Amino acid sequence: MNIAQSLFTDSSFSDAPTLLPPLNVARSQMDGWPESPWGEMWSRSLGAAIICVATTPTAMLVAAASIDRKVALFSETGELQWKHTLDSEAWAVAISADESRVAVGTATKQPSSGAILVFDRAGNELWRVQLDAPVWSVALSDDGKRLVAGCWNNQVYVFQETDGRFQEFARARVGEAGVYGVSMSASGDRILAAAYDSSVTLFDGNMNVVAEHACDTGAYHTALSRDGAWGVIGLRDGRAMFLNPRQNQPARYTEVISQRPICGAAVSSRGTAALGSFDGRAYVVNSEGRLLWSVDAGGEVWATAMSSDGSLLIIGSGDGTLRVVRNYINDAAMNALLALENRVASAGTQLKALECARQAVDAFRRHGLIEYAVQRLQGWAELIGQQACHELARQLLVDDTAAFPHHHQSHYLLAQIFEAQKAWRQAAWHYVWASQEEGLKLESLTCAGEAFSKAGLEFAAKSSFRRAREQQVTGEAKRALYSMGRAFEDNGKLAEARKYYEVVFTFSPNYRDVFTRLEQLDRAEARQGEVLEPLENIDWYDSLLLGLLGPDVPRMAEVDTSLHPILRARSKELAVTAEDRRRILDVIAEHALENPTRQGDPGLDYNEAVYMRYDASVPEDEAKKSLELIHVLDCIKRYGPFKRSLDIGAATGRYPSLLTSLGIEAFGVDIEPEAVAFARKKFGAASYPDFRVGDARALPFDDNSFNLITCMMGTAAHIPTGDMEKVFGEIHRCLSPGGAFIMSTWDVECPYLTYLSIYSHAQKEAMRRNSPTRDEVQAIATRQGLVVEELRPIGLMPEAISYELDLQQFGPNRIRHLVDVDLAFRALFPTMHGQMYLLLVRKP
Repeated sequence: MNIAQSLFTDSSFSDAPTLLPPLNVARSQMDGWPESPWGEMWSRSLGAAIICVATTPTAMLVAAASIDRKVALFSETGELQWKHTLDSEAWAVAISADESRVAVGTATKQPSSGAILVFDRAGNELWRVQLDAPVWSVALSDDGKRLVAGCWNNQVYVFQETDGRFQEFARARVGEAGVYGVSMSASGDRILAAAYDSSVTLFDGNMNVVAEHACDTGAYHTALSRDGAWGVIGLRDGRAMFLNPRQNQPARYTEVISQRPICGAAVSSRGTAALGSFDGRAYVVNSEGRLLWSVDAGGEVWATAMSSDGSLLIIGSGDGTLRVVRNYINDAAMNALLALENRVASAGTQLKALECARQAVDAFRRHGLIEYAVQRLQGWAELIGQQACHELARQLLVDDTAAFPHHHQSHYLLAQIFEAQKAWRQAAWHYVWASQEEGLKLESLTCAGEAFSKAGLEFAAKSSFRRAREQQVTGEAKRALYSMGRAFEDNGKLAEARKYYEVVFTFSPNYRDVFTRLEQLDRAEARQGEVLEPLENIDWYDSLLLGLLGPDVPRMAEVDTSLHPILRARSKELAVTAEDRRRILDVIAEHALENPTRQGDPGLDYNEAVYMRYDASVPEDEAKKSLELIHVLDCIKRYGPFKRSLDIGAATGRYPSLLTSLGIEAFGVDIEPEAVAFARKKFGAASYPDFRVGDARALPFDDNSFNLITCMMGTAAHIPTGDMEKVFGEIHRCLSPGGAFIMSTWDVECPYLTYLSIYSHAQKEAMRRNSPTRDEVQAIATRQGLVVEELRPIGLMPEAISYELDLQQFGPNRIRHLVDVDLAFRALFPTMHGQMYLLLVRKP
């Protein structure tokens, strides 16, 4: 979501209206109110992922280069002017303002090198130079006579045209990890260069350093406005850096805009920025760093361009589409809006500020900036009063949802206002509307269920909760599955590749090039079982990691292996490394987890049946238990050694038995006497594991008794919500200094949570109410004096997909495959919710 999910939590304002807001407001009442702050002008397909785009100041010409070595030039209406197929991948493109020159930077295959090519308006090659490193970015002065290039050898080159040919004028070394982005002012007197993982440097026209800004977060493309007054840099941490080079002010940063890196960067003459993210969206941000709006581009956005007045945005997408989008919030409009915002801040009195805020909100509405308006109102709450803030936001959102019922984000925000007013039915009504957007479904339906419950509509509440947990195949899931298929294909494992492609195909038959890839596999099989040779020196997980960087990233087969530095640099985006995976695979091998056995005693009486069912559960339960076990063993190996342990909610004794086998004096405690009796009968008269009857809220053990305490497989969800603080207090008391507590429980924020099959519907509903969220449990642990070391999501792939891929079946390498899939999701989407999460905390 683009703005905070809890903007409206103050209930100290007037009573809520008693009627539902109407959806039949006459459209004529909304004359001049656009449905969106942007509109697509035209689009063209280049057939492969677009790596770079460029435009002239008025967008009369647009250039784009795709990963299949194509470079194309289009007119302002999208008419193709010319297209060339180069010898190597084109990674950079620029157009001079006078339209006389088009510059292209390439990455040349073996040996690792690059080239700069310059074409005229008609597409004739005028000049080229070969360099000893890939060229990742180029820029041209307005008259096309000065050219700057950034290369992976850490060099920034400046060339000057004399008598129709470019000669090297100057160069400078920047950083140690390669120069990813360069840009230049219209006259060439300012050059901005980003050294990956090092710094952003501003040079004058003679390559003298004017200013340097530290940047250890990873910098991608840079952009300078034509007059050099504004600079913007996309960062790997999902933010953008803003500079005012003419005023030599310190760098400013936006808030985190995207959960993926910002790569594309462009800026207008007044500081409006167009940012492209690897999350597949393009974002427009004003000169103060506030997000105005965003658009789904269909694939990773590696590059963006913008007209000088900010009215036109050019987006190159990973799905091969070049888009030109009209930005209704151009520089002139943005200046007017900022002036209105400044009037609110300087009004002097609350009454005057309120009047100015009304005028600003009306202007926001006329430009389609609904979410932005709500965000600004929240910022003005102290100036205009909390009640007035909520009322203005409510009326704005009522009008917007009436005019445009499919504005799901507006429904969500309006529901929050009604919820704060304790108008439960109205809140639920809008939450249900909001849930029609896939990205809002889980949160909206969960909130709708809570609101229905408080309104006394229990069946509606249960229905909402069930729908919130329906199996979903999200865009993230499809992307990860596609990348898994690519990794298998890279390694010549065509049967496995086919499996993943087919599953993606059944969910989205038009997903990227999956149809073409299946046809290619068909042809390979038709050639009498021909098997493609795996990529040389590339193992399965290296290939998978490369794929996880994005379906639009060049594959090893497409890029010279000597270009590994950029792949290593981008791999820093991943939350899980190849080393993490190797450590976990070592755990699997060490404990022989690939050969699970299921044991049960046929002589057990009926009262013990539920515990036997837990021991020998259905495959989907075993998948959860296997993943949990692997992560627990990894944590024990990583944070140990441990000498004495306690498992809370020991049930059948699974973890005390495991810990005993590791040489740990293991205890188990359970509130149910039958569970303890079952465990004691199962393990006989051995000293350990030792099982006791006891309550987690008052553990029957002395202070500092254990250096490891565990609470596994959703036991925490059986503890009433209000008692969780007591439990953590007891854990802190019983842990010795330096000891660790590991908890694994259900993540109710997961959109496809299914729990274990042994539970009834009523039990599942109770666990859902009791389960603390990831944020809540971390806050409780911190309040009790425990230090949070790790929080890992577990079971990130929906079981619907697991079934399709046969991952529920027992057999050789099943656990390794489960782990690979789970780690793949976590590597790419570190904030994604799994069916469970594992928390590890320490007592200082």
